[in-house]
Amino acid sequence: MGKRISPTMIGVFVVGSFALLLTAIVAVGAGNLFSKPKRFVCMFQGNLNGLKVGAPVKFKGVQIGTVEEIKLILPPSEGEVSPQVKELRLPVIIGIDRKMMQQRGGSGQALTKEGFEGMLVRGLRAQLETESLLTGLLFVDLDLHPDAPLNLALIPGRGDLQEIPTIPTDLERIQKQATEALVKIDQIDFNGLVVSITRAADSINNLASSPDLKAMLASMKETVPNLNQTITSMRAALGEVKEKIGPLVASIQSSSVEANETMKDTRDTLVALQAVLEPSSPLSVHLNEALNELADTTRLVGELTDYLQRNPGSLLRGKYVPEKDRTTK
Repeated sequence: MGKRISPTMIGVFVVGSFALLLTAIVAVGAGNLFSKPKRFVCMFQGNLNGLKVGAPVKFKGVQIGTVEEIKLILPPSEGEVSPQVKELRLPVIIGIDRKMMQQRGGSGQALTKEGFEGMLVRGLRAQLETESLLTGLLFVDLDLHPDAPLNLALIPGRGDLQEIPTIPTDLERIQKQATEALVKIDQIDFNGLVVSITRAADSINNLASSPDLKAMLASMKETVPNLNQTITSMRAALGEVKEKIGPLVASIQSSSVEANETMKDTRDTLVALQAVLEPSSPLSVHLNEALNELADTTRLVGELTDYLQRNPGSLLRGKYVPEKDRTTK
C-alpha cells in the first residue's frame, strides 16, 4: 500500500500558497490593484472616430492615465448638461492614475479639489490629438491654454464627475473657419452685384460718349492756353509793379525827408516870429495854431514814411482794416 497523505499537510500547503500569492501581488503590483484612478469627464464636440477605450491620456505628451468610457449621453448621476449648451457633445470619461503621475515626478496635487480648480484657472484643457497618422488612432492630450475660455458643458456640482473643459483640434478650427467663410459667401447677392457693376459700366460708357463731355473737353483745349497766357501776363505785370514799388517808396521817403526839413525850417521861423509878438495879439494866437498843425503834419508824414517802409505792397492793395473796424456805407 502507498503512503497515506495527511489532510493537515494539504491544508498547510494551501494556506501557505495563498499567503505567498498575496505577498507576490502586494510586492509586484505595489498595491495598484487596490487603488482606483481619479475619474474626470471631457465633453468633446467633434467626431470621436479613432478614439478607443484604453487610449492614452497624456499631459504635455507624458502619459498619466487612460480613456475608460466613451458614451453618447452622460447619466444624471455623473453630470447634467447646461441648458445653455445647444450643440451635441459626447462625454469621454478618463482616469488619471496618481501612482503613474508620481512615478513620473508629479506630486498628484492637481487631483485634489483645490489643486484641480487651480489648474482650471491656469488654463487646463483637454484636446484630441492623433496618436498615429497611419492608424488614425486618437488620444486625449491635457495641456495649459491660458488664452482659452473656460467653457463648461456641465452644471457644476450636479454630478459625481469633475469636468475638464475641451478645446477643438487645429483641424476642427480650420473646418469651422472654412464653414463660416462659406456661409458669408452664400449671403452675398452675386446677381445684385453683377447688376450693379453692369449699371456702373453703362454709366461710364454713356458719360464717355456724351456730346456735352466732348464739347467740354474741346472747350478746355481752348481755355487752357488762354489761362496759361493770362497767368504769364499777370506774372509779368506783378514783376513790373514790384520793380516800380521800390523806387516809388524810395521817392516818397526822400520827399518826406525834404518835407520834414522844410517844415522844421518853417517852424523855426514861426517860433522866431512869435518871440517878437505880443502873446495876446491875434497874430500870435494864429501862429500858435499854425505851429500845432505843423507839428501834427510832421508827425503824420513820419508815420506814413515808416508804414510804407514796412508795407510797400499797401500802395497796391491799400491799408488792411480789421473786420470789426470796417463800416458799410
